[in-house]
Amino acid sequence: MMDPATGATLIDELGRRSYTSSIAFGPSIGKNIALAYLPHASAEVGRELQIQYFSDVYPVKVEAVGYKPLYDPENIKLWS
Repeated sequence: MMDPATGATLIDELGRRSYTSSIAFGPSIGKNIALAYLPHASAEVGRELQIQYFSDVYPVKVEAVGYKPLYDPENIKLWS
């Protein structure tokens, strides 16, 4: 996980580098979903970051911090 302004890898206060543990396509929301470790200071919903995969860099946006469902977050589908 990288800062788009500087291209630097995000590092927390203990020196741990941020990383993406897995990526998969979410057919219900029609987007790719990445699970990642972010430093606490960078874990803000709506923050735009970048992921590097081999030599390609892709823009990403933080959609949830902690547990938050991306599909039907208000649980409306359950009752319809």
